[in-house]
Amino acid sequence: MQLQIQRLAGSGFNRHLIARNYQKRKFKRMIVAGLMLTSMVDMFSLLVIFLLQTFSSSPELAVVAKGVTLPAARSSRELKDAPVLALSNEGVYLDQKFVGVTQELLENPAPLMSRLEELRTLWMKTHPGQSFPGEISLQADQSLSSATVSRFMGMLPGQSFGSIQLAVIAGGSTGGS
Repeated sequence: MQLQIQRLAGSGFNRHLIARNYQKRKFKRMIVAGLMLTSMVDMFSLLVIFLLQTFSSSPELAVVAKGVTLPAARSSRELKDAPVLALSNEGVYLDQKFVGVTQELLENPAPLMSRLEELRTLWMKTHPGQSFPGEISLQADQSLSSATVSRFMGMLPGQSFGSIQLAVIAGGSTGGS
């Protein structure tokens, strides 16, 4: 056995081949370690993106539109994930996009109706074969008259939004003693 080792170690070319083979194995180990680290970083990046998307569309984090002060209520339930129609004295917003001035939309509701129709059409395209639930969340400023709010609520079923959720601040007092 010692003769074979001496024979391999004796040749300069054989030493070169052994050293080259050792270097290849060392390089392969370094590549594998680098790939494992890269895939771990990719996995954590995907996890972070997933968590951000999940929590950003969560109804608990629903943003109250600018200029809207929600009324307080003694009892409440958690809002379902649905488009948000926000009414204030200054304007009307659908999913945080300005639709028009409140009084102008009461006189001519066509811009609001077209936006609601676009939302319904988009939902039908993204959920083929399912029936449209018609859910919408309504954020109305507490200073608006109930007649104004009810007029907007009366417009919603015309575009198949029949399930209206009113947004309120939970645990508040309604003025009774």
